[in-house]
Amino acid sequence: MPAFSPPPLSPPVSALRPLSRRPAVLLPLVAALVLTGCVPVPQGRDFAPAGPSTLQPVTGAQAWWRAFADPQLDALMARGLTQNLSLREAEERITEAGAGIRTASGLALGADLSATRAGIVDAAYADSRAAVLSGSWLVDLFGQNRASRAASVALRDQAVLASEAARLAVAGEIAAAYIDLRYTQEVVAFIRRSVDSRRQSRGSIGEQFDAGAATRLDVLRADQRLAVAEAQLPTLEVQADRAIFRLATLTAQSPEALRPLLNRGGAVPAARFSGARGISADAIRLRPDVQAQERLLTARAAQVGVAQAALWPSLTLAGRVTVPGTGSTTWGFGPSINLPFLSGGQNRANLTAAQSRARQAWFAWQQSVLQAAEEVQGALAAWRRDGRNVGAQQRLVAISQETLDLARSSYDLGETDFLSILDAEVELLQARQALAGAERDRALNFVRLSVATAGPVAAR
Repeated sequence: MPAFSPPPLSPPVSALRPLSRRPAVLLPLVAALVLTGCVPVPQGRDFAPAGPSTLQPVTGAQAWWRAFADPQLDALMARGLTQNLSLREAEERITEAGAGIRTASGLALGADLSATRAGIVDAAYADSRAAVLSGSWLVDLFGQNRASRAASVALRDQAVLASEAARLAVAGEIAAAYIDLRYTQEVVAFIRRSVDSRRQSRGSIGEQFDAGAATRLDVLRADQRLAVAEAQLPTLEVQADRAIFRLATLTAQSPEALRPLLNRGGAVPAARFSGARGISADAIRLRPDVQAQERLLTARAAQVGVAQAALWPSLTLAGRVTVPGTGSTTWGFGPSINLPFLSGGQNRANLTAAQSRARQAWFAWQQSVLQAAEEVQGALAAWRRDGRNVGAQQRLVAISQETLDLARSSYDLGETDFLSILDAEVELLQARQALAGAERDRALNFVRLSVATAGPVAAR
C-alpha cells in the first residue's frame, strides 16, 4: 500500500504567478485615474490676460480728434483706444479667424501610441506595444481646398476690418461723451452765474420792498425766477456724472480716476475744419465697415465653391506606418475615393444654402455702401449748417447781454419796472444755453463726419 502524501500547503508557483502580478497590471490604470482627477477644469479667470494690451495707439491722419486741439480729449483717446475691452475682444476674434486658415490645408497627421497586456489564470501574460503614424491628404481635384482657404483668409481679413470699424466707433463714442460732458458743465456754469445774478436782484428788490418802493408781487416774481434756475442744476449735474461714467467705461478705468481731470470743467471743443471742399468717393470705399462687408461677400462666394466641390468625387491619399514593440514594422499607402452620389440631395441643399448666403452678403454689402453715403452726406450738410447756427446764437447772446444791461440802467433811473430785469436775465440764460447747444451740435457733427469718412478725410 503506497504511503499517504498530504496535499501541498501552497499552490504551484505557476498558479501563483498571475495572482502575484495583478497589482502590477492595475498600477497603470490606477495611476491614470489618479492623474485624471488631478487635471483641473479650466476656469474663466484662467483666461484673463497676463500681459498688457497689444493694441497700438492711433497716430497721424487717423487721429482725427486732434482737430479739436484738446489735450484732455487726446489723453482719453490714447487710453480708450488701447485699453477698451470691446476692442481687445475684437483683437481676439482676429486670432480666432486666423486659426481657421491653418485648418483649410486638407492635410491631416496623427500619431497613436498603445500598450496592452492580456492573459488568463494559470497562463503567461502577453504584452503588446505599438506606435502608429498616420496621415492623409485630400487631393484638390475640384478646388475645394483652395476655396476653403480663400474663405478662411477672407474671414480673417473681415475680422481685421471689423476691429478697425470697432476702433473708429469707440473713438466716436469717446468724443461724443466728452463733448456732452463739456456742454453740460458749461450750461451748469451759466446757470450758476444766472443764479448769482438773480440772487442779487432778489436782494435788491427785497430791500426796496422793505422800504415800500416795491410790491409783494415783485418779490414773488424774483423768488420764482430764482427757484426756476436753481431747479435746473440737479438734473444737469446727474447728466455730467453719467458722461463721466460713460467715459470711464470706454477707457476701462474707474470714474474716480477721471474726476480730478474732468471736474474742472471747460468749454465745448471746436474743431478746426472746413468742409467747403466736400468729401471724395474714396471716403466711402475706404470705410472699414464697408470693406468688412466686401470681404464677407468674398468669403461667402468662396464657400459656394466649397459646396460645389462637395458634389464631385474626392480623392484622398492616406498612409499608415506601424512600429510594434516586437516583430516587424508594417506600413500601408493608397488612395481612397469618396463618391457623393448617394448623398447628393444633402450636398445640393448645402449648395443652395451657400448660394443664398452669398446673395445675402451681396445685399448687405450694397446696403453698407448706401448707408455710408447717407451718413457722409448728412453729416457734411449738418456741419455746414452749424456754422450759421453758431454765428446766429452768438449775436443773440450779445443782444441779450446788452438788453439786460440796459434794463438794469433803466430800472435804476426809474424808467422801467423790475420785471424787465427778470425777463432779461431769463432771456440771457436761454441765449447762452442755446449757444452752448449749437456749439455742441457742431462738435458732434464733426465727430459724425469723421466717423462716416473713416477719419483721415475729415481731419485733413
